[in-house]
Amino acid sequence: MQSSPTTFYIASAVGLGVAATAPLFISHGFLLYMLSLSVIGAIIATGLNITNGYLGILNLSVGGQVALGSYVCALTALADVPVPVAIVLAVTAGAALAFVTFLLFARLTGFFFGLATIAAAEVVRLMIRNLDTITHGMRGVRGYPPLAQSPAITYWLLLAALAAVLLLVSLLVHSSIGLRWRAIRENANKALSLGLPVRRLQLAGYTLAGAVMSFGGALLALLLQYIEPGIAGLNTLVQTVLMVALGGGGTILGPVIGALAITLIPEFLRVANELRLVIYGMTLIVVVLAVPGGVVGTFNRVMRTRRRLAAIRTTKGATGCPQ
Repeated sequence: MQSSPTTFYIASAVGLGVAATAPLFISHGFLLYMLSLSVIGAIIATGLNITNGYLGILNLSVGGQVALGSYVCALTALADVPVPVAIVLAVTAGAALAFVTFLLFARLTGFFFGLATIAAAEVVRLMIRNLDTITHGMRGVRGYPPLAQSPAITYWLLLAALAAVLLLVSLLVHSSIGLRWRAIRENANKALSLGLPVRRLQLAGYTLAGAVMSFGGALLALLLQYIEPGIAGLNTLVQTVLMVALGGGGTILGPVIGALAITLIPEFLRVANELRLVIYGMTLIVVVLAVPGGVVGTFNRVMRTRRRLAAIRTTKGATGCPQ
């Protein structure tokens, strides 16, 4: 997955191609809906992964970004704005919120910055809840047009959106920008001493992350066809953080795998009735403890180790050294 960009793109294209065939074999509407929900979760988690995985910034504003994107999209679509334009407005609003949030709290670092981003998300939730004449308050918003009339077409459009987001992030990660992001993640002070514009790179990455998460929020509103202030709550934050942690922060495909697991596993465990949440929680704990770098991160580390060992054996064989 990290051997080379070309290998990654080929593997990703094959994976997305296989995923695109799902509506041809799935007749159950609810399962297709859950797959669509996991795709949106992957988009949101990919946005969070930009800051938390690549830049090393503790960003906990997910709920606010998702809620802002959802409400801007839903309310503008309800006002007869075309859905594509409503999505663009939601992404713009999300980028603006992230830009302002980072500028306000740029002097804070680490845990304190994370707390400040939670506060920013809570401000968004309270505004949505109390601006009743605009947001409909606790009644929520419904009655706006969907992304598409067909569940299959909706799924394909969401999959195309995920592919576009993954391509954008991958191109950035495999460029000099991604190299600078990782340098800042490893040691921001050292990166600054080397002449890197740390604050500007962090601001750009944080703004992009906010735009991507609000993009996911807009798509979520169009899929759910009903949103209320709870979308900005703790559940959105916890689920998204778990998606990144479980799949592997600082990897392209980690959030996608994490989103699939977090969204679908609880549904498969419904056969266990009351015990399903206990089993689900215990499974998450075991996986996180067993693979602290996430599924994809651990896989990449194992493959790198195997390649290094193979190179050492090859070198020893070529020089005639005993094995």
